Amino acid sequence: MERWIADYLRHLEEHRRCSSATVRAYRDELNRLNAFARSRLKRAARVPEDLTPELVTAYAAARSLERTDAKRPIAARTLARSLAAVRSFLRFMERRGHPTATTRGALPRVSLPQTLPASISETALNALLDDLAGRIPADDSRSLRALATVECLYGAGLRVGELAGLTRNRLDERRHLVRVLGKGSRERVVPVSRRAVAALHRYWAALGRVPEPAEALLPGARGRGVTARTLERDVTAILGRLGPSAATHAHALRHSFASHLLDRGADLRAVQELLGHQNLATTQIYTHVTRRRLKAAYSRAHPRA
Repeated sequence: MERWIADYLRHLEEHRRCSSATVRAYRDELNRLNAFARSRLKRAARVPEDLTPELVTAYAAARSLERTDAKRPIAARTLARSLAAVRSFLRFMERRGHPTATTRGALPRVSLPQTLPASISETALNALLDDLAGRIPADDSRSLRALATVECLYGAGLRVGELAGLTRNRLDERRHLVRVLGKGSRERVVPVSRRAVAALHRYWAALGRVPEPAEALLPGARGRGVTARTLERDVTAILGRLGPSAATHAHALRHSFASHLLDRGADLRAVQELLGHQNLATTQIYTHVTRRRLKAAYSRAHPRA
C-alpha cells in the first residue's frame, strides 16, 4: 500500500499542483488508513483487494470516535476532510484500473453545520492597529513583525500560509500590489494597503536591513522566513487585546477583509478574485454576515422594527 500512497501523493504534487500543506495532510491521513489496515489484518495491506467496504467502514467509524489532545471529539470538518482524502485515494486507484467502486459507498459523507465566518468589528480593529502603530518602539522587532503581519493579512486578505511564503520580489511597492501563490499553486495579484507596506518597512528598519528580493517578505532575525505557526502566534497576541469574546485566529482577518469590503459595497465577484476563491459560492458566505449586520442595524434603529 505504501507504493500506492507514494504514487498518489506524487500525482497530487505534479498533476493537481496541490500545496505542500495539502499533500502533507493527505499523506498523514493515508498513513493512518494504512496503519489501521495493518493492525486489523495483522499483516501489510494489499491494494486494492484488502480495501473492502467492511475495512473502510470500520476505519471511518474509528476516525469518528477519535479524540483530540484536549479529549474532545474531532470536529465534523476535520472528519469530513479525512474521509475526503480516503475517497480521493480510492478514485485514483479506480482510474488506474483497480476497481474500488464498492468501497465508495462505505465512506459516509459528513454533514457540516453552516457556520458563519467570524470577523472583527471594523471600528475595533482599526482603533487597535492605530493605537499599536503609535506605541510600539522602533527597536521592538518582534512587536513590529506582529503588527506587519496583521496589517498584511487584513490589508490584502491573505491566508497566513500565503504570507509566510511570500518573498520581497512579489511585492510591488510602487503600485501597492502583491503576487500571491494560493491554493493549488494558483497565482493572483491583489492590492495591499499603504499601511501594510509602511508596517513592513518599520519591521525591516528594526531588523537593520531590507530583505533581498528573493528573501522572505517577513524574515526572522537570522534571515530565514518566519513560519506560518509563528505568524499565527503573532496575530493571536495582537487580537487578544480586543477582549475574551473576540476572534483571535489569523483567518479572522481574512474574514474581516471580505466582510468589510462587502459592507462598503464591493462587488461580490471582485471579492472572490481578491480572496482567490475558485467557486463563487465560497465567497457568498460573507454576504450572510453582511445581511446579518444590516438586520441588526435595522432592528436597533428603525422605530417600528
